[in-house]
Amino acid sequence: MVKTYQEVTEAFHEFNEGIMHPDAGPVDDTGTGVVGPVIPISAIVGVSDFRFHFFNEGGPNNPKPGRVTTATASFTPPDGAASAFVSIHTIIAAYVKDGGVKLTERPLGQIALNLIPLLNKLFCAIQLSDKNGDDPVRVQVRGSIVFFR
Repeated sequence: MVKTYQEVTEAFHEFNEGIMHPDAGPVDDTGTGVVGPVIPISAIVGVSDFRFHFFNEGGPNNPKPGRVTTATASFTPPDGAASAFVSIHTIIAAYVKDGGVKLTERPLGQIALNLIPLLNKLFCAIQLSDKNGDDPVRVQVRGSIVFFR
């Protein structure tokens, strides 16, 4: 049964939201998880969630493999914040067809992702290193910016 990109991402997010603490049991049948001790940090002044969505239609005029695609999002740090760091929650990447709706059955290859908070902007860059880099691809990145003193 061919699933759409939307069906796969919705199912993944439902699964991801239902993940329990590792002491409650394994999340999948091959994984083992470890959670380190809590480190108290009193300097955090706020947290903001973010989401980036990339879609490249592919085709013969597509840039060569290894292209870098970048998106930015502006943010306003809370009062008292001196700096920030980024935490990634989810990366979903899939080769697609039919205008980016249905999934293509093929290996994804490699994706490099960089997130940088700088000057009240969050820069998100993805780079495909697959030799079939002219195929249509969708990538979704979700996470949080943590602001501290």
